[in-house]
Amino acid sequence: MDDIEKYREKFEEKVDNENLYQPRRLKKDELEVKGNKWIFPLVLAIILIVGAGAVGFLSSRNLIRLPGWLDGLFSSEVKTIQIILPEALFAGQDLEEVSARAVGEHGVIEVTPIEGDFLVFTMTTEVKNSLLVETENNLTDKIAAINDQGEHPEVVSISSDSAYKDFYLVVNPERSNKALVTASELFMLALYFQYLNAADLTPEVTVAVENRESGVLIEKLAYPENLNRAAAIIEDHAVLVDQPAVPKPGDQVVVSTGPDNLNLRRGPEITYLIVDVLRSGTVLEVTGSEGAWLEVVTPEGIEGWVHGSFVELQGDQD
Repeated sequence: MDDIEKYREKFEEKVDNENLYQPRRLKKDELEVKGNKWIFPLVLAIILIVGAGAVGFLSSRNLIRLPGWLDGLFSSEVKTIQIILPEALFAGQDLEEVSARAVGEHGVIEVTPIEGDFLVFTMTTEVKNSLLVETENNLTDKIAAINDQGEHPEVVSISSDSAYKDFYLVVNPERSNKALVTASELFMLALYFQYLNAADLTPEVTVAVENRESGVLIEKLAYPENLNRAAAIIEDHAVLVDQPAVPKPGDQVVVSTGPDNLNLRRGPEITYLIVDVLRSGTVLEVTGSEGAWLEVVTPEGIEGWVHGSFVELQGDQD
């Protein structure tokens, strides 16, 4: 009996010891379970923070583009970018006036000339996007105006791609000089749009000019190899506009009315009777002038008056 009693006491003591430490083990298990519950949210939070930082870093260096409303979430400061444009892009314009308009009218922060005949335009992304929209509108307006033969009789037709990179003009050979000016202006405007739109890519613009009658390609302006050629055409035209040549008696002029005819009148006013109808390309000899009107003689010997805005000195023709 004594042995049995001793065994029972040891057993009860063992049970009591196990019961004594059991609550401590349960609390430890509970802590482990509760601790595990925080692992997933913590990892997710770390991923989100790292991802947001990476997006902000890439966006700040223009390596990726974000919508305007989202871009603001990753930057508390105003972001600026720099666009480097060749000076030749503004042929025929005063560069100081170009810079003043860019800053005063369009919100550009600064325009700085650098070596190599380039201009650095520093602006915010908002200003750049605004300029891009404005330039695209100007480009579509220019194409529509060229399509209007009343405004541009030198161009018979114009076609272009949707990206405004390739243009094809069919022109009147009698007004090929003016057609080249129109093509060069279109080339520069499209190139400016591509610079704003291309980010770090090299802009691509081509304007081809075809003779309507012969089908021969008169000119092909492509960037960058023909940038200076287009600039020279515009600058030469600007000089002619600033200092127009006035026909003198003995000079020969050519009728330049595109597909339309020109009325030869008895006197230097539109109220005078029409004595002949002249086709575009007709060569006339100047015998006198009165204001904007020229007294001329046709190849058939008919004398009369024409308005000077519808003729060009024969030396101005190709």
